[in-house]
Amino acid sequence: MADATLNPEQTTLLTLAAKISEQAETLTKSLKDNNVPMCDFTVDSPATYASPSPEIYMQRQGLIESLMDMIYLTQGPNESIFNYAHSAMPDAACINILNYFNFWDAVPLHGTATFQEIASHVSLPVDVVKRLVRHATTLRIFEETAPGKSTSEIRHSFRSAPLARSKGLRALLLTTLEMSGGPLMALHFALERYSKGKDHLPKNIDETAFSLLYSGGKFGTFKNTWEMLEEDGEGERKGWRQREFTVFMDYLKEIFGLEGVVKNAYDWESVGKAKVVDIGGSAGHDAITLAKSFPDLEIVVQDLPQVTPVFNANLPSELSSRVSFMAHNMFDPQPVAADIYLLKLILHDWPDEEAIKLLRALIPSLKPGARVIFIEYVGAEEDSEDAPLPRIVRGMGSATDLRVMALFNNRERPVSAWKEIFTMADERFEVRSVKSDKVAFYAVVEAVWRG
Repeated sequence: MADATLNPEQTTLLTLAAKISEQAETLTKSLKDNNVPMCDFTVDSPATYASPSPEIYMQRQGLIESLMDMIYLTQGPNESIFNYAHSAMPDAACINILNYFNFWDAVPLHGTATFQEIASHVSLPVDVVKRLVRHATTLRIFEETAPGKSTSEIRHSFRSAPLARSKGLRALLLTTLEMSGGPLMALHFALERYSKGKDHLPKNIDETAFSLLYSGGKFGTFKNTWEMLEEDGEGERKGWRQREFTVFMDYLKEIFGLEGVVKNAYDWESVGKAKVVDIGGSAGHDAITLAKSFPDLEIVVQDLPQVTPVFNANLPSELSSRVSFMAHNMFDPQPVAADIYLLKLILHDWPDEEAIKLLRALIPSLKPGARVIFIEYVGAEEDSEDAPLPRIVRGMGSATDLRVMALFNNRERPVSAWKEIFTMADERFEVRSVKSDKVAFYAVVEAVWRG
């Protein structure tokens, strides 16, 4: 069936319903043919469609796009905008609060809890708990045993159960909602104050929506998210965000299959005995993967001091002679001379000046032929000859782009812009190869130092 969205005059509820039925049949067949378990509404449902197939991924996104079109068309333009404006922020705030206070562990995975029991667990008033949880149930997060009754208790649903099981999924919510939500909602104030009437966003990272929100001190006095990660909390709690961020980064590796990306980013076998520095390598997840697969590699993981105990807990004893941790600020001069420097999902958060500063910090230790392997999110390339991705996929990329605007006055750069960053850092960086995956929104760039 032709894409009905290309013919707006001919798109009706019935044509969309027929298209959705066809797409659902195609996806169901693909899942069965590839032995991929299908999600359902039970508490023990698979948490995801565990398939590496790009075809299945695109089939799912195409179906989601059609389903969203059906919702918009059923509601009509005015109602669809009203419903979004009415619910988007309360929905996000509700999920964020449930996650921040860890409602997930307040309910047994295969049992029930009263509102009073949940309130005792999260240390919030019972009335507040009832209002939050009852809104969450409208999003299929938790379920009531007797909706609307005073005797009702709460049990997990297919959407809340994964959050009870996965610390990584909770860390993802903390990073994308709790840290980014406030700055995103303050972005219009920052644009009014710092960008109105100008040709571009400020290059000063102190003039971001994040900085505007936190500059008053009521919510802390953090200049940027990295300072918040490192400094938030007191006593034993200090650095708790950094520890959660480490869990989040490990979870990203899992859901995006980044372990394979790192292994395939370079011909590691060909380098033989070599020293690798994993800059901003968190708790060493990638370093451990590489060390297990390539026994000739010696790897130094660099990150903030707060990561040290998590790294030590993660490191298998048999790798301790080849994988080590070094507390290091990535903007300070690089102290380790190595053959390869790995930068994964680091620079996209920073404006050009900071990204350039980080690359220049490597120069004191670079020897001719040293390589920088750079794995990063990429934004859409303008005037590309490639067919456009489904709206739902493009929206994932543009949402990340707005998030980094609010946090860093930055943008999700296309591949061409990343090449320019290396050149602006120093013309002795020679970009030898670029591999990009527009569906997964990442690229692998290899640059060689010709100094």
